[in-house]
This record gives sequence, structure tokens and C-alpha cells, in this order.
Amino acid sequence: MKILFPLLLLVTAILPATAQNNSEKVLMRLPITDYITKANDSVTIVQVQLPDSSIFSIPDKSLGVLHHRYVAGKTLDTSMIGYGKCHLIKGNFYYFAIQLQKNQEVSGGDILSFNTKLPVCRKSVLFDASRNHIEFTTVEDQPFYNLQEPFQWQDAGKEAVVYTKMVQDIRYTGKQMKVQMPESNQVVKGGIFDQQKLFDAMEKVSEKELLQFLTYIRARPSKYAGHTWKISEIFATWMVSETPVVKP
Repeated sequence: MKILFPLLLLVTAILPATAQNNSEKVLMRLPITDYITKANDSVTIVQVQLPDSSIFSIPDKSLGVLHHRYVAGKTLDTSMIGYGKCHLIKGNFYYFAIQLQKNQEVSGGDILSFNTKLPVCRKSVLFDASRNHIEFTTVEDQPFYNLQEPFQWQDAGKEAVVYTKMVQDIRYTGKQMKVQMPESNQVVKGGIFDQQKLFDAMEKVSEKELLQFLTYIRARPSKYAGHTWKISEIFATWMVSETPVVKP
């Protein structure tokens, strides 16, 4: 119970997410920078940086919980490293003193969770991606939107434009891969695209299937948090992994 207590404090602090003065509490996650300094054997100082365009801040003395960031082939464990409070603010830089759990080490990119206030907005799957610091790009590494944008969307119009662009990028990538790497056009086994060739299925992907994938990320963000992903690549990985989905 002692280990879980800091995380429970964060979660219960946003339940219910009541709006006051047109704002609400939100659980946010950010990767820490490479600034990591040991204060003593059990406390480590870590730093997070907010972008200049940030519409939220981190109040002084805010509680933070630090977890490992998932890195394929390197760090698969996303367990809690430790917890502590924000004790120093310098411009866009926020410093947390983290009480480490036994035998835990801190690395740049590890994920810090904390509560903040945001303007009341539409709670889309892209909103949840942004609050978990999950960024999606085209196959050519161009972001579809600024991570701050979903925190300001009031209706479905702008996110619908993003979904259309994502579907177009996945289709385009499938078409190009079929030309450039035809030998890799494997038959998918299991899931939504069972018995279809991978690149052929990518060329025909629908917005409904994209939203199933993004809803899965919303429900299982730990693997994706703190990273920038090419939407076509991780969508293809989901396809060949039997397309796990969130059951209603």
C-alpha cells in the first residue's frame, strides 16, 4: 500500500474532474530531461520542461510519480521508480525531488505523472494522447498537430481533419511499401485484418479502424507514453499483433 499511495493521491485528486472557472484538473505525463542529480542515496532531483506554448503549468509543491519509460528492446518495465514534490521552478523548467524505491535507477525520458489544470475542452483520443505525451507523425516525420492543440479543441471539427490525414498517411505508406518492399507484404494472421496482406490492408484502412487503434492506445498508454511515433509504423505493428481492441 505504501508504494501505491502516491499514485492513488494523483488519481483520486482528479476524481471527479470538476470544472471551476472553466478549468479542470487533469492527470498529465511528461518525460524528464537528462538533468538528473542525486541529492543523497535515496533522493534524486529530476527536471521536466514545458514548451513555450504550454497552456498549463505545474504548481509549486505538486506531487509527482516517476515511472520507467517503455523502450522496445531496452526498457520494457514501466513500473514506478519513486515519487516526490516539485520544489523549484525556473521559467519553463520544473524540478522534482524524487524519493526512489529500492534498487531503482532514473534515466532521461522516464515518465513523470502530475496533476495540473486545463481549460475545459473536448476529451478526444488525441486529448488523451497529448496528456500522455504521445506524438504522432507522418511517415516523413512531420507532426499532424502540436501536442498542445487538443487541450483547446471544443468540437470534433479539428480532430476530424487530423484523422483524415492519418488515414491518408497510412494508405500512402502501404502503397509505397508494396512497391519498395514487396517481399515484406506478409499475410496478417488473426485480428481485424486476418488473412489479408499487410500493405494491401493498409491501403484500404478506414477511419473506424484508426479510431479502434487510438482507443486501444488510450486504454494502454504506458507502452507509448513519452515517445514520438510514425502513425503508419505503429498502426502496422498493431495490425500484425492481432489488433487488440478495447471491449465496450
